[in-house]
Amino acid sequence: MSDSFVVVDQVCKRYGDVLAVDNVSLSIASGEVYSLVGANGAGKSTLIKMLVGITEPGGGRLSIRGEDISNRAQATRKRLGYLPEELVLYDRLTGREYLELVAGLKDVDPGAIQGELGFFELQAVQSKLVGGYSLGMRKKLGLASAMLGSPDVLVLDEPLNGLDVEMMRKLRYRIEDERERGRALLVASHVMSFVERVSCRVGIMKAGRLVAEGSPADLRAQAAMTDVPFEDVFFHFAG
Repeated sequence: MSDSFVVVDQVCKRYGDVLAVDNVSLSIASGEVYSLVGANGAGKSTLIKMLVGITEPGGGRLSIRGEDISNRAQATRKRLGYLPEELVLYDRLTGREYLELVAGLKDVDPGAIQGELGFFELQAVQSKLVGGYSLGMRKKLGLASAMLGSPDVLVLDEPLNGLDVEMMRKLRYRIEDERERGRALLVASHVMSFVERVSCRVGIMKAGRLVAEGSPADLRAQAAMTDVPFEDVFFHFAG
C-alpha cells in the first residue's frame, strides 16, 4: 500500500531451535485497524516487540512511516504509541507524574494529559501512587500513555484485559475515532467479538506464520462460516 504507515517485510525471529516468527509480511495503512490474532505462542507478541523496537528481528525489515525501525530514530519512536500486554509502570510515581514523564519523552504538550485522564476516568486517582492502582486503573493509565499526543501509529497488545464493560465500549469508540483521524492501529486481542467489530483487516498467526489475512467478512467467506461466532472462524484457520 502506498499510504502504509507500518510495513513488516519478510520478518523472522528464532529463539534457539524455536522459529517464533517465520517470514511474516504485512502492512497497515493510514486509517486502518489491523488485528493480529493467534493462540498463545503463535508469535504475535514477538512480532509486536520487534515492531516497537524492544526485540531485534532475526531477518527482514520493519518500518514506521518509511523509517526503518533498526535505525532507532527518536522521531520514529515519537510517532508510536504502545500498550504492552504486561505493563511495567513506575509504582512510586502518581498517575499524573507518570503521564508527565511520558509526555516529556514524546515531546507532547503537557496540556494533553488532562484530556486523557478525563477520557480514561482517572481524575480521581491522578494524585495517587501507581503502586496502589487496581489492575483496571493500571490498564487505563497504560492506554492513556499510549494514546498521549495522538501518535500516527498505535500498537495495543491485549487492551481489554482488566477493563470493565463500560470502558471496553468506550475504548472501542476511541479506536474507531483514531482510525477516522487517519491513525494506523495494530491490535492484538483474544476477544474475537471485539476483533470482528473494530477491525478493517485481521491477520491470523499460527506457529509463527501468518496463515490467513483479510477483512472479517472476507475471512468468514473464505471459511464459509457466515452465521457463527467469529471465534469459530478463527479456529477454522488457526486449528
